[in-house]
Amino acid sequence: MRRKVYLLVSVLLISVLLFAGCSKSSAPGAHAAEEGNKEVVSDGKVYELKISHLTTEIDPLHIGYEYLNDILTERTNGRIKVTIYGNKQLANSDREQAEMVQNGLAQLGTTPAFTLAAMNADLKEWFIYDYPYLMPDTKILYDFTDSEIGDEMRAEAEEKLNIKVYPGFPLGWVKISSNSKPILEPADVKGLKIRTTSSEMYMELVKSFGASPTPVNYGELFTALQQGTVDGMMTTTSLYESDRFYEVQKYMGAIDPFTIFHIPLVNGEWYAKLPDDLKLIFDECMNEYVLKMRELEDAKEITAKEAMVKYGMELTEYTPEQKQKFVDLGLEVVDNMAHVAGEDFVAKVKEFLSK
Repeated sequence: MRRKVYLLVSVLLISVLLFAGCSKSSAPGAHAAEEGNKEVVSDGKVYELKISHLTTEIDPLHIGYEYLNDILTERTNGRIKVTIYGNKQLANSDREQAEMVQNGLAQLGTTPAFTLAAMNADLKEWFIYDYPYLMPDTKILYDFTDSEIGDEMRAEAEEKLNIKVYPGFPLGWVKISSNSKPILEPADVKGLKIRTTSSEMYMELVKSFGASPTPVNYGELFTALQQGTVDGMMTTTSLYESDRFYEVQKYMGAIDPFTIFHIPLVNGEWYAKLPDDLKLIFDECMNEYVLKMRELEDAKEITAKEAMVKYGMELTEYTPEQKQKFVDLGLEVVDNMAHVAGEDFVAKVKEFLSK
């Protein structure tokens, strides 16, 4: 009798274990889907994409990243998870941000072409975007950056820096401003300390106006203007608005010698680990993002100038004769500084632009 009881208990235990095993196999995340659910279940791996930028949430840079987040999330079904760190949360300068992407502390960020050039001595050709009045409008700018020359530049940067590089976009056209008086001609900024980037072309252009170029990290610029460390500045119209520089600057001149041309950078190791299907989707989304950024920035150029007037800045837009005084000085800088990007390369670009 006891033998029969033991046998019955054993059968019951085996039944319980089998039932538990069946229940576990149909739990969420298991390979087998519930009956009637025909959706293919992935391996569940998610690739984290941390994006860093320096501007506020009203700036096209942030709006563009939100657009990228939307299309990546939709087309990868959440397999690429985007987190956007804006407003200098992760980096306080363009160089710091570019190095964070290179080192994998962030996976995506944009940086000015001159910053990319400064990261490796063999990338000096990237300074070409800073030559004043060499590419005087966005059509010429886009034709150049989307050309075979642009492709070659990106390929070299990828090799030298172990990053993935995509075609760029402008953050608007560069203006000059001060608190002294309206800027009607170059002589109106003579003797002033004008904040520039570290680009030699920026500094040489300011020198040609008779002013003193003073590089200041972008994250420290507002305070430098408040405290009088610098008298004026040069940056794009959209950044005057988004970072409220109109609160510390009165007079603006629409000299428009060049754009701040930003290049999207992606960490090379992160990109290499993506499965082939995600690489295709990611590349497609990045190219759409670049086109979206060009659209946003072109529109922002117009609305930002309107905003500057609304907020009390005195904006000078020049007649062709007035602007030519700035252009003449800028083209002298192109010739005098051809060695920076390489004389042969500058000649090659001039030939391309003349077609």
